[in-house]
Amino acid sequence: MVGVRRGFRPRRYARRVSVTVASNWPTGILGVDFQSIADRTPHQVVVIPLILVGAWVVNLVLRWLIRRIGMRMIASADRLGEFMPSEVRFGGSSSRLQARSETVTAIARSVASILVVVVAAALVLAELGASLPAILASAGVIGVALGFGAQTLVRDMLAGFFIVVEDRYGVGDIVDCGAPVQGVVERVTLRSTRVRDVNGTVWHIANGEVLSVGNKSQSWSRAVVDVVVAPETDVELAVSVLAGVGAALRADPAWSDRITGDVEVLGVLLIDPTGITLRALCDTEPAAQFEVEREFRLRVLGAFDTDGIKLAQAIVPGTAPR
Repeated sequence: MVGVRRGFRPRRYARRVSVTVASNWPTGILGVDFQSIADRTPHQVVVIPLILVGAWVVNLVLRWLIRRIGMRMIASADRLGEFMPSEVRFGGSSSRLQARSETVTAIARSVASILVVVVAAALVLAELGASLPAILASAGVIGVALGFGAQTLVRDMLAGFFIVVEDRYGVGDIVDCGAPVQGVVERVTLRSTRVRDVNGTVWHIANGEVLSVGNKSQSWSRAVVDVVVAPETDVELAVSVLAGVGAALRADPAWSDRITGDVEVLGVLLIDPTGITLRALCDTEPAAQFEVEREFRLRVLGAFDTDGIKLAQAIVPGTAPR
């Protein structure tokens, strides 16, 4: 049997142990001493997650705002003046307006996300001990170097952005970018534009190189037909025949949906030794002017043949006209 030490008092010993344990036991919620944990934890562990969460929230807000104002920005770019018809001032079809809005907002949202990521990364590096002024200086140097090295790319992308915003042309438009680039737009990106001409040749144009462009199918088009008759022709009769052909074409159900205005005969446009040039024109649906012109010329040939009106003949050097 194990002996008990003289003077040992169990109650006093138990009380002493309990006081010692209580003095060493952490205090706080559920017995956790948060102050002690905070004193031993580096502040970066708390600040860096806060920076990342804040950047995520700011990115969401910016993307939401850009999405919200996208259509308003496009509509403002289309507002050319109160003197223009509504269909011209506010652009073409709703699908084209939606496509432009999606393109512009996607670009702006990507740029905003990149800026937020760059700022958040700089703040995180600063919390880890890097010098924030040194980071900003390095970013400036890198930006200048990239600007000099890729200035053509930056120019093309900025030009492509404004092409979309200002709706200079879109997919399906018939454009004239200067000879020999004339045809239908097949694709528009921030970097380049792809155009296919009437011969089937595909032209790839850098957007920064498009200094001026003629859009032949934006909002509405116009069919212009010039007819050269012989010098001895009765001009009044020829003008009357042209007006009759135009009225018949306008009234034809197969063509009335493509012709948006009455056919107007302007009369004599030019007089030269080869003959007299008469001009007729009418407004059409976008990109419908070419087929209207072909049909109008075909009907004019038949009408002139019926009324005995002769077309002008070219004078070959060295031969006398008959």
